[in-house]
Amino acid sequence: MEKGKAKLRITGMHCAACATRIERVVKRQEGVLDVNVNLALERATVTYIPGAVDLEELIDRVEKLGYGAHLDQPTKDSAGDRRRQWEMFVFSLILSLPFLWMMAHMAGFPYIPRAFLNPRVQWVLATEIQFVAGWAFYVGAWKSLRSGSANMDVLVALGTSAAYGYSVWMILRGSGHLYFETGALIITLVRLGKILEAHAKTRTADALAELVSLQVKLAHLWTRQGERDVPVQQLQVGDVVVVRPGEQIPADGRVVAGESDVDESMMTGEMLPVVKRAGDLVYGATLNQQGTLRIQVQRVGADSALGRIIGLIEEAQASKAPVQRLADAICNVFVPVVIAISAGTFGVWFFVGGGTTSALPTALMNAVAVLLIACPCPFGLATPTAVMVGTGRAAQMGIFFKGGEALEQLHRVQVMLLDKTGTLTRGRPAVTDVRVIRPGPFRSRNDLIRLAASAEGPSEHPLGRILAEEAAGLGPLPEPESFVSSSGGGIRAVVEGRAVVIGSGRFLAECGVKGVVPPEKDLWESEGKTVIQVGVDGRLAGLIAVSDVLLEESRRAVKALQEMGMELVMVTGDNRHTAEAVARQVGIRHVLAELSPEDKVRVIRKYLKKGRKVAMVGDGINDAPALAAADVGIAVGTGADVALDAADVALIGTGLEGVVRAVRLSRATLRNIRQSLFWALGYNIIGIPAAAAGWLSPLIAGASMAFSSVVVVLGALRLKRVRI
Repeated sequence: MEKGKAKLRITGMHCAACATRIERVVKRQEGVLDVNVNLALERATVTYIPGAVDLEELIDRVEKLGYGAHLDQPTKDSAGDRRRQWEMFVFSLILSLPFLWMMAHMAGFPYIPRAFLNPRVQWVLATEIQFVAGWAFYVGAWKSLRSGSANMDVLVALGTSAAYGYSVWMILRGSGHLYFETGALIITLVRLGKILEAHAKTRTADALAELVSLQVKLAHLWTRQGERDVPVQQLQVGDVVVVRPGEQIPADGRVVAGESDVDESMMTGEMLPVVKRAGDLVYGATLNQQGTLRIQVQRVGADSALGRIIGLIEEAQASKAPVQRLADAICNVFVPVVIAISAGTFGVWFFVGGGTTSALPTALMNAVAVLLIACPCPFGLATPTAVMVGTGRAAQMGIFFKGGEALEQLHRVQVMLLDKTGTLTRGRPAVTDVRVIRPGPFRSRNDLIRLAASAEGPSEHPLGRILAEEAAGLGPLPEPESFVSSSGGGIRAVVEGRAVVIGSGRFLAECGVKGVVPPEKDLWESEGKTVIQVGVDGRLAGLIAVSDVLLEESRRAVKALQEMGMELVMVTGDNRHTAEAVARQVGIRHVLAELSPEDKVRVIRKYLKKGRKVAMVGDGINDAPALAAADVGIAVGTGADVALDAADVALIGTGLEGVVRAVRLSRATLRNIRQSLFWALGYNIIGIPAAAAGWLSPLIAGASMAFSSVVVVLGALRLKRVRI
């Protein structure tokens, strides 16, 4: 079934109950398959059946709940909302200054203007704050109750209205203490808390903002009529663009003319520039350093390598980790329970005070304190803010989580299966050892490599490419005067008048080459290397060992994973001899070799049946079935070639050490979420009874509620400083 996905920007959410309510209402619409509202990002991701859902009607439903909603577009931001928040806060703060002055006077400040003590002046100021700066709370509360639920707006509106209404009643009676400052300062503090919370939340999205800022704005479009600058959004597949030295490449494509060095470090992690010539692939946002290139566009926008990475991060940050379900369940019943506790508090204090008018102030203020101390926001913010910061920190290290579930699952992994080629090793064979036999025709290692590379030049065997790469920088290679290739055996050639034979020991013997094979041959073969013998003019002249080179970080990464309690298993399609040799070098004890992709899936299922949590680490292409079968699939790649869709976690420009960092970050993020949820639970468990007992004034309760969410967001930001 074809699925559509829409992203909405939601404004006006104040707590987790708001997000839960929007999800519940939107899910009722026919054709909607799933909806996920992220309080921290202020976004909703809606999965629906195309043609069965009218997005305008869906947006209208959200707006009827009392929230702003529009299709999320990169050009839109919340600058206007932030400005209005600041305006309302400043308005409220200015009108609250007389109340602050009064409180200072009660604390011993010597002078206070007499007008501030006038009850009717206080009434006017409090009314402005209550019904102008605080009007948004009434609107939110009304629409929340009308939809059959309750959110933080209900608590703030009830609490401040009770303090305001009681004070008005006292003025009309002509006696009694006034509590106008309570409602006024609470509204001011809540608005300040929301501004600080919004500011802290913008910092959690820094990593995504950095990636978005890499996107090029303009491109030099090349046509037969000449060049012209166009916005990158207007580029189409097949267009040709010109990129000059010092400019960023605007889109993924293939070089059709020119030659230059390109800095691809942001995409591949490779710090050295890469030479690009006609026919080579280039990636958008990478930096052209020297020459001018003409590039034919192949992928643009969201389909480009950078666009896919940005999409992956957005999807991860918008998703919910399973631990969020507990927080959602708490939020669903939180506000009604708090209102019931507040009502009970009022009743107890009123009757304990004798049920007379004199008991009203104490009963009312304690009930108001209960309403104001309670806050469901930390429950709703704990998971999404930590996931947002965690996935953003991961992206900066080249680690891309598919979603919050992958981030949470990884910290539970007990068994990690590692493919050999491209994970523990480079995936590209290279010369590892050379033995020059003396006396003989060669004075040095380089002489042997140069002659062997020349002899293998016409060969289509991979060995020819390997030797040519090793000989790069040794000067021009002479062309062989004659060349004969023997299928499965080796080659014979004449180079600079010398008869050269390269191949196995049996092939050299058949060609009449004589000599004693040195002991290094057996040693290298025991290490899983392929040993090639080189004969010159009928005598054995040297040995060359070729192997898939072990990545430098593999030993360190394997040791680190084992120290974290991981059971590591190498699973590979290579022969057992080679696999065990590599396993010995890196310290892996359990090896399963000569496996097909289906065999790897069977191995994973065997562990899953035992109740173990399994992660599979592979190249993301050949290992796609195994990556999908594991609890967590981790794809390792060198850039845009990594199959982002094949795994739960994609590592770009980072090898096995990226797996170590991903596990550490997963554990740190889940630890942070638990700490925040514990804080939220502890805050409410301690705060609500304290308020009910009369130990907290409404003002202190309101201030605590206003800053409780800020504490959670700042706690999530600690993930930016955790050593990974």
